[in-house]
Amino acid sequence: MTNDTLQPRAPWVSGAQDLYTIDTEVNGKPVSGFIAPGWESLLEVFADNFRRDELGAAVSIVHRGHKVVDLWGGHIAPQGEPWSADTLVLFFSCSKILTTLSVHHLIGRGVLELDMPLIDVWPELLAAQQGATLRMALEHSLGLPALSRPLKVGAYDDHAYMADQLAQQTPFWTPGERVGYHPITFGFVLGEIVRRVAGQSVGRYFEQYFAGPLKLDLFIGLDPALFPRTAPVRRADLIPGEPLRPVAAASQEIGSIQNLWLFNNGQWRGKHINSPEGLRHEIPAANGVGNARALAALCAVLVDEDKAAKEGLNKAALAALQSVRSATEKDATLLCPTRFSSGLMLSMDNRHLPGADYFVMGRQAFGHVGAGGSFALADPEANLAMGYVMNQQGAGVLLNERGQNLIDATYDQLGFSGVHAGAWQP
Repeated sequence: MTNDTLQPRAPWVSGAQDLYTIDTEVNGKPVSGFIAPGWESLLEVFADNFRRDELGAAVSIVHRGHKVVDLWGGHIAPQGEPWSADTLVLFFSCSKILTTLSVHHLIGRGVLELDMPLIDVWPELLAAQQGATLRMALEHSLGLPALSRPLKVGAYDDHAYMADQLAQQTPFWTPGERVGYHPITFGFVLGEIVRRVAGQSVGRYFEQYFAGPLKLDLFIGLDPALFPRTAPVRRADLIPGEPLRPVAAASQEIGSIQNLWLFNNGQWRGKHINSPEGLRHEIPAANGVGNARALAALCAVLVDEDKAAKEGLNKAALAALQSVRSATEKDATLLCPTRFSSGLMLSMDNRHLPGADYFVMGRQAFGHVGAGGSFALADPEANLAMGYVMNQQGAGVLLNERGQNLIDATYDQLGFSGVHAGAWQP
């Protein structure tokens, strides 16, 4: 791709650099958007993804408060309409960012406290009766990464039912003693806490205090009217003869955490995740919908203390989001090293481990990955915010080469020296 595809355009925000309009085609797939001079390397990496297995995707980057990259491309479905500037898509566990910020907003208001015993809010919860705290729920040490009892069909669409199942679940370990990623239950636990103290769901709370005021296309509980703008997600194709990744292999053991998480889901996976009904109900850890531009804009708030304070997130909240709060060499769910802050993921470079999941970013960055490869991150040290979404999932639970290559190219662009001690270093 050459610079003759770039045309000057007016800046998005006052004082920003001029941006170039992108309108080209890569491997038979359209690629459009805007990019600031000097950031062409991101265009090359994004375009290269479409030479691989990218179907439709978008990436957005905010640096030093200015939008420097906003690209989209491909199609919403094979032989379908082109991905547009306003296409929405399910981004799975990036939803945890929306849920986490809602909880920290309540902490900032004095409605919740990080170390409060959950028994004060939810006395019926067996984990609460064993000493669980809100901090444990945020840091994936609660002991409820899955549910043992067979769930009814449509369980995830029924919050009250899920809360009751969680209340009755004996923790897989004593709360606080182990770290194990809570892929789905994270959202129902925190969602129930939000309902009990705020009188409304996480989705409505986030809309009231973040998405609405900031005018962001981010939703937990999608209005059916927006469904026509939403690209359906395609699951990763199995590669014949390729060995199973550790999580997939463990899921074949009946009753294991991995087996219960992946298969005891009330038939949520499959076509239901792409249906208006499946997106209308709130699954606060897993069925958020939006676009890369909105995720990057939300994360841009988190790298600016003044903007964050305006949105109800004080310095203590930002410190809790950025600091390591739990870490382990073998996560009870993901079966690899993990690092979490109070609700979000920190840099995890596990690429040296066969089949392990990873998410490599700056040493002070925090964010989250969605199943199959979407991500959003905030990096105060680099004054950087990024978002990436796509509709063709990749293998594994966290990132794959498509998203990681975009992150790596960004840190290269910013002059970082390389990955050391598990994270990008200046």
